Order: sequence, then structure tokens, then C-alpha cells
Amino acid sequence: MYKKIVVAYDGSDAGEAALRQGAELARLCKAELHLLGVVVSSGGLLLDPATVPLELLETERSVLLTAMTDTVHDFHRRGITAVTAIRDGEVSREIEAYIHEVKADCVVVGHSHKGVMARWFEGSVGTRLLDALPCSLLVAASPV
Repeated sequence: MYKKIVVAYDGSDAGEAALRQGAELARLCKAELHLLGVVVSSGGLLLDPATVPLELLETERSVLLTAMTDTVHDFHRRGITAVTAIRDGEVSREIEAYIHEVKADCVVVGHSHKGVMARWFEGSVGTRLLDALPCSLLVAASPV
């Protein structure tokens, strides 16, 4: 069914749900699994280095890298192989670019329960991806 599956992973509960479902889907389909983390480095307040210091972005990258490395080691123990990548930028753009780069046929993202104001300010990655992706999109719900 699917040959290459990309999981957008950020270490959150929603990201963990995407990871679990994406890994299981990859196992069932015998698909290549890619874990993609995005360090948000564009848009809004991030345009002002006085507001968000570069050290904060590097800390976020380090935490994400550690979480992804631990996940891959756990996967290897269970016989699942995964490729990892970390990108900088706006989340939906980076996911879309990576999908095209690796020619994935499915992407798995987590769903976070945001209020109306948060959705208005931040938008929805899933909604943006629906309009842009050339492949299937699975939105994994995390337990409430």
C-alpha cells in the first residue's frame, strides 16, 4: 500500500500519537519510515532575534534530536528501521518539502486540541498540508 511514510514528530503527545500510528502503519505496509522534526525558525515573533534568542532554537533542536535518537534506538530493538531528519523553518512548508524530497506516499501528523484563538494565531498544520501534499495524510489523534 505505502512505500515511504513520513512522521512529523515534535515530542509532544500529538507527536507521540503520530509516531505510534506511523510506525505501526510502516510495519504493516513494510514501508520505509522517516521521522521528521522541524525547529520552528520563521514566522511571528521568531523574526525578531531579540524576542527569541538563537540559543533557544538550538536547545529545541538538541531536545528534538535526543528524543528522535532515543526513538530510533527503541525502534531498532523492535526490528523497525527509521531515517531521521531535522529541518528549520515553518512546519507545513518543511514537511511538504521533505515529502517531495524523499517521494513519500503518506505523511502522519499529530492532532493537538487547540482553542479557537490558538488556531487563529497559529493555524493548523494539517489543514495547510491537505491543500499542498501530493500524498495521503493521516492525522493521528492523541488521547484527550
